[in-house]
Amino acid sequence: MTSLRRLRATYVAVLSCAAFAACADGALAAAPETGGAAMPAVIAPTTGGIGYGDPRTPSLVVGPIAVMGTTVVARGTMPGGAGRDVILQRLDKHRGWRNVARTRVRSSERFAVNWTADRSGRVSLRAVLARYLRTAAAGPAPIAGVNVYRRALATFYGPGFFGNQTACGHTLTPDLHGVAHKRLPCGTLVAITYAGREIVVPVIDRGPFNGDFSWDLTQATADALGFTGSGEIGYARG
Repeated sequence: MTSLRRLRATYVAVLSCAAFAACADGALAAAPETGGAAMPAVIAPTTGGIGYGDPRTPSLVVGPIAVMGTTVVARGTMPGGAGRDVILQRLDKHRGWRNVARTRVRSSERFAVNWTADRSGRVSLRAVLARYLRTAAAGPAPIAGVNVYRRALATFYGPGFFGNQTACGHTLTPDLHGVAHKRLPCGTLVAITYAGREIVVPVIDRGPFNGDFSWDLTQATADALGFTGSGEIGYARG
């Protein structure tokens, strides 16, 4: 149980880093009895935001996962804001809150605004009434988070290679979670998403070496994501 709690804590820490940066130093330790990496916990995505539907409470909800270049729809409520402009802002670690989209609050005091995801990693969004309309009565600005991933092509490997040593010194087994990459240092934590699932795993091998593919998932990683064959995934790394 202690090991599982530590792995879950590692997962939360990685997803909380801006753009997943500065997390590479938290590489998962090898399991000496098997030579493999300890398996990260697979945690189902949670909904973004702080609640939605009560018109008396400022709120903001976004989907938990997005891919670079796609449209993120942020929905919420803004008490006292009917007919007014609401601004969607993205937190920039260097410049603070930056305006990224604007819309009009409906008569029901609800709104929906679109933002094109232009940053990868953990992104914080908030909704505020236009400056000249903001009042204390509106309550604190609601904040929601979304994990934004970059697109990449991936394959998976395992059968026929089990029992072999990886380039990072692990023994490849059906239960070994990890990815192969051509250049990233061994142990670098990488967040992978596919079909609405997310997992954080370490780099444990080198590859792939065929075509335009950027990542090679171990059998266990592919199974956790429901990934079969080859295709497009989302990734974020430090």
